[in-house]
Amino acid sequence: VLDKLKTRYWFSTQELSFSFLGLGKLARQAAGSSVTADIRVDGRTVGTMEANPVKLTTRELGGATHGVDIVAHGTGRLYYYWEAEGISASGAYKEEDNYLKVRKRFFDREGRPLTGNTFKQNDLIIVQLTLERTFSTDVDNIVITDMLPAGFEIENPRTKEIPGMDWIKNEDSPTALDIRDDRINLFVDLQSNRQVYYYAVRAVSLGTYHMGPVSADAMYNGEYHSYNGAGTIHVVPQ
Repeated sequence: VLDKLKTRYWFSTQELSFSFLGLGKLARQAAGSSVTADIRVDGRTVGTMEANPVKLTTRELGGATHGVDIVAHGTGRLYYYWEAEGISASGAYKEEDNYLKVRKRFFDREGRPLTGNTFKQNDLIIVQLTLERTFSTDVDNIVITDMLPAGFEIENPRTKEIPGMDWIKNEDSPTALDIRDDRINLFVDLQSNRQVYYYAVRAVSLGTYHMGPVSADAMYNGEYHSYNGAGTIHVVPQ
């Protein structure tokens, strides 16, 4: 079914009807489930799933030295998922392109590409984010998240408002923006093979900083994702 959804966008009324019938049969089977589960950390029970879903956080799961075990009882299917976010203490992460490809580049205010990882204090830096797809089907409801190093501050999320940005010719507009101290989130629908977004940051604080990766995730299908471009940056005096 997943393969069909990736290659086709429109389905006939009959195909959709039989899909709902199939989902109904699966729901009927799940309704008869008697499965329960104990969640254990280092042999100690930290949660029990009975009639309702259970959500556990780092408070219950953190500090495990021998792993987390889920012990199921009864009959039926048990579903679980693990979600983690943030930057690892070592700075290591997995670069991966799965149906999507997101990349980040830096330019100066005249449009010249910046190479290397050293920036001068008070410089205005234009960040280019490109998002591509590896197949022909549109992908909606994607969030692009760019994690900022602590030495950068967002100057302007809309480069069209900055004088002298005439060199930007291929800019796309996100559906929505979410601007925070440590990141910018762009909510987009990928309806062409390649879409490009820009925003401006300023190098404000001298020092050496870890820079998180830029990521792209389809909010309703985690299989579609891309992570790339973490590293270390240096902000030096003018």
